[in-house]
Amino acid sequence: MSPARKALPPDFSPRDFRVALGMFATGVTIVTARTASGELAGLTASSFNSVSLDPPLVLWSLARAAGSMAAFSNGQHYAINVLAADQQALAERFAARDVDRWQGVEFVEGFSGAPLLKGCVASFECFNRSQYTEGDHVIFVGEVERCTRRAHASPLLYHGGRFYTEHPLQDSQADPTAPQPTDGRFVGSYLGYLLGQANHAVYRDFENAITAQGLTHIAWRVLAVLHDAALAPGEPATQSPGVAIGQLAHDVLAKQPTVTKLVQRMAEEGLVALHADPADQRRTLVTATPTGQAAASALIAQARQQETTLLARWSASEAEAFKRHLQKLASGQ
Repeated sequence: MSPARKALPPDFSPRDFRVALGMFATGVTIVTARTASGELAGLTASSFNSVSLDPPLVLWSLARAAGSMAAFSNGQHYAINVLAADQQALAERFAARDVDRWQGVEFVEGFSGAPLLKGCVASFECFNRSQYTEGDHVIFVGEVERCTRRAHASPLLYHGGRFYTEHPLQDSQADPTAPQPTDGRFVGSYLGYLLGQANHAVYRDFENAITAQGLTHIAWRVLAVLHDAALAPGEPATQSPGVAIGQLAHDVLAKQPTVTKLVQRMAEEGLVALHADPADQRRTLVTATPTGQAAASALIAQARQQETTLLARWSASEAEAFKRHLQKLASGQ
């Protein structure tokens, strides 16, 4: 029989360990109980996890030095309340010291007497089945006797020492556990069709703004690309080297002969300037004139305002995630 091995001493500080643990995103709970004398106990905990389905077991941990240790270790029952995205203030209150955590808090009494907080996304009423002391914490294993959940609700998240209240489930009107209807129809579910419809919705009202500037869609995209090129890091707007016609055609999604004719016409209208590439006299570079820059800036401002309106019902994280997915799709990733 091989000799028993011991763990190596840690090569990190307690702070490093805490920060690394913080990279694991969790939900947030408040564990509650009522003592034998009738006093209420409660604390914020993110150390909640499932253990078993049969029997239904969950666990959470509490620092051995916690002032509420006696209330939870001596009692027979407690409740684990999973907080909703709009309950961050409640999480902060039950994590604070020297405050009346229960003042004004709405709850109902569970079947065992443990408080069930109103507005939570789920609750687990537990029998205090077992406790294990490990290091500076006590691990509580609870046998779930009752559990409830609230449909169409988003949980509060915790990551890296911060609470997060916006995420993909926010504002969702669909039950994530419900099966999604499918009827085999192509139109309305095909990605290409949906992207076309979305493009129409985005440009439908913006077309008037483009037309008011006397531009076509391709001309607008040319000015937008040149506007961004003039703002490239290290290249002041007044000294932009310009964009080659071949690259411009690629960026505006048009054929090179079409773009060549277009920029020549835009140059005659004073929107762009054409000049030979100093490194290759055979290649033409295109820059926006002050008039073209002004037209592009005005349209970009309107485009951003329209985008804000279109995405008003989405959270910031949803909008950014949607754009990232489109960027991946466009790049073929």
